[in-house]
Amino acid sequence: MSDEPARVAPDEADAVQRVPRQLESGLRGVGIAAALMMLLVAMLAPHAGAASGWDVLLFDARAQAENIRLPSRLFVAGAVVFAVVVTAAALVLRRWVLAWVATAGCGLTALFGLLAVWSRQTVPAGTAGSGPGIGLVLAWLLVLVVTFHWVRLVWTQVPAPRGRAEAVFTPKLRVGD
Repeated sequence: MSDEPARVAPDEADAVQRVPRQLESGLRGVGIAAALMMLLVAMLAPHAGAASGWDVLLFDARAQAENIRLPSRLFVAGAVVFAVVVTAAALVLRRWVLAWVATAGCGLTALFGLLAVWSRQTVPAGTAGSGPGIGLVLAWLLVLVVTFHWVRLVWTQVPAPRGRAEAVFTPKLRVGD
């Protein structure tokens, strides 16, 4: 056997370049997808008073009647954009860039969720509006779950660096040595 690196065919070289950029979510991806579906259902539940999460997102008459403020609107928008759309795109397309954007966006959305719950608990006296509803609390907890799973996934599967080391296959165990 020769110690020289074997030549790689063009289609194999393309596959070698593509593999490190792909995300393998495995069973954790199923958990993320399940939390994503539950988050969509939580958006139908009351966010505050009679306003659901979708009412807050669209800022319709129910949301205005409940005196919904900016933290709740930012949380719901972030939950839809990052925890639903970007997460679904990252799971389907299996791209590291989308996984990192989903991780960072869900983390920021979780912070907005904390502020949204807090702002609903501190509604000034004399103003219309009720405290946080089950939909807000459940959506916030689900965003925390999605964030936790994304952080675990992107930190445990760090992609291999691209360069010369990818083109050369070095077996760990050689038979017959």
